[in-house]
Amino acid sequence: MSAEFYAVTDSSFRAVSAGAPLNPGESLVQQIPSSILAKIKANEVLVERSQRLRDTDWTQMADAPLTAAEKLAHQVYRQALRDIPSLPGFPNITWPVPPALNDGAASGAEIPVTP
Repeated sequence: MSAEFYAVTDSSFRAVSAGAPLNPGESLVQQIPSSILAKIKANEVLVERSQRLRDTDWTQMADAPLTAAEKLAHQVYRQALRDIPSLPGFPNITWPVPPALNDGAASGAEIPVTP
């Protein structure tokens, strides 16, 4: 079984064979540096955070079928998402829990239907 090697830069890595040509700025190592793994993990957390914010964008629209209290709860949740990069231990974080929505928050009863 052959040893694994990696070509690493300050922010990425790729698996290579021993003796493979390296691109400018790459170094050959046998273990991926923890600093690179931390950057990758941070990027993954930020991508997930962005998706969670997009998933709740609708809650802040003027016509969102939410009570004032529900809208405020989502504002607090969204701010907690925005604060994630400044949390101690980032990127190893505990995700904030989204507010519960009442069943039928956007039910057909609230949306006029015209034939």
